[in-house]
Amino acid sequence: MATPTPAQARELAARADQLAAAIEVLRGELRAGEDALHRTGYRLDDAASWVRQVAKDLQATASDMARLAALPAGACAVPWGVCPEHGNTLFSSGGVTACKSAGCRRAWGYNRDNTPCAEPATHRLTDADGVEALICDGHAIDARNRLIGGRIEPL
Repeated sequence: MATPTPAQARELAARADQLAAAIEVLRGELRAGEDALHRTGYRLDDAASWVRQVAKDLQATASDMARLAALPAGACAVPWGVCPEHGNTLFSSGGVTACKSAGCRRAWGYNRDNTPCAEPATHRLTDADGVEALICDGHAIDARNRLIGGRIEPL
């Protein structure tokens, strides 16, 4: 089975946009019809809106897929993001992530805390079982606060 691509998600998003437009055309035609026919289209405004949301979600998925494909060599091994300066201090809402540390104005136009970290690895983390991972500054900050029985060493 082939790996899905951002282009496939974008194609589906385009098809969803076309479907939403077709629903809106139908709604307009029903509005122009006789009174009984006119009333049958009351669901279509919502239907078009839902399909437009589907298109937006597919576009966001395509962007996330592209971000994953573009992860640089030597990136942090942790499968979620952090603030590179403050560690595990992120919150996300409406597709935007920001650092909640006082005075930090960092924000990202995507759900960073649900996407693999793309920051450069700067530390070697060894857990209590001897499992190693290369992690970034932000994850090293967080690991120092949570790690029990392991080591964090700069590269």
